[in-house]
Amino acid sequence: MEANKDQVSRLARSTSRFAEAMRQGTSRAYDPVRVGVLQCAVESGPLRAGEIAECLDALPSSITRHVQALTDSGLVATSPDPADRRAVLVEATEAGRAELNQFLEIGDQVFGEVIADWTAEDVETLTRLLDRMIEAWAAAGAHQQQRANRKRPGRFGWSRI
Repeated sequence: MEANKDQVSRLARSTSRFAEAMRQGTSRAYDPVRVGVLQCAVESGPLRAGEIAECLDALPSSITRHVQALTDSGLVATSPDPADRRAVLVEATEAGRAELNQFLEIGDQVFGEVIADWTAEDVETLTRLLDRMIEAWAAAGAHQQQRANRKRPGRFGWSRI
């Protein structure tokens, strides 16, 4: 049985509310873009700032600002790109790796406290379904949004780049 329009709408609203609740709670405690820059540098570095911007779907100018702040904090280091001396490569330092690990551990603790009264089965089910939704979104979400935007010219144009 496929989901009906009302079920799809409720799921869309619930995921939006959850994303907004996460954003509001976390943005008071840390800068999510800065954490994303550090995470990209740890997981995929060394990277150019433009590659980090692509990874985070962010503007390159904002990434440059965050890289500078992370450099000033000793969490990343920059070096000239041997392939293009005009560009720099961003790489996490040992302090940056340790900071990210501590950040992720605290996040796991907080999340654990939020769902402390859930059963292991509930956690496994939601994780499986979220992973499935993320994969489906990665496969079709951006394309479907672009298609929908073309059908409604002039509306929500502020979100187009």
